[in-house]
Amino acid sequence: MSKASTAKTSRPQRVRALRTQPQERRRQLLDIAESLLEGSGSDALRMDTLASAAGVTRPVVYSHFDNRDALIIALLERHERRLRTEDVSTDTSDDFPTIIRNATAAYLHTSVTHGQAMRALVTGANLSPLVEETRRRIWDTGVKKWTAVYKRFFRLDAKDSRALATSHLTGLSAMASLCAGGLLSVSRATDLHVISVVASLSAVMKERERL
Repeated sequence: MSKASTAKTSRPQRVRALRTQPQERRRQLLDIAESLLEGSGSDALRMDTLASAAGVTRPVVYSHFDNRDALIIALLERHERRLRTEDVSTDTSDDFPTIIRNATAAYLHTSVTHGQAMRALVTGANLSPLVEETRRRIWDTGVKKWTAVYKRFFRLDAKDSRALATSHLTGLSAMASLCAGGLLSVSRATDLHVISVVASLSAVMKERERL
């Protein structure tokens, strides 16, 4: 065997760097997008800014999200999945006060841990009708879920159940903002929210008894 042949066969093969899998790259982009939201608000969330922060080209970002609206919707839907994973509102094994307490604590914990970016979106301006539609859909899904819970435990009519569910979620959102701002602990906010919800229900049930 010639020296040239030996050199050719003994030359180390070049190892190509492994490419990031699409699912992992998408997760990374969403993580970085959340960081941008937390640091600078919704106005800072642009496709070129995300590409720069992630150290990738713009085509890479566009391969995962067609446009800024698609990116924002993906962020909203990911946060919804986080809340749904922690949610225990559909648990049928406990009484209502236990369910409401566990669900409230889980929601507030998730909101404090991951919700700053989402609050930046909620309070952000110049969001498209498509994004607003997604936010409304997510909100309505929560209202419908809790409406069913109120109806199941208290046999209220649909209108009263929906009104209480809407009030419940509005108050919960306010508590989450207070916790995120360091004005309330999750434990104290949970106590106050449960007291408020149970008191409202008690008043409604007493009214029904008088009618």
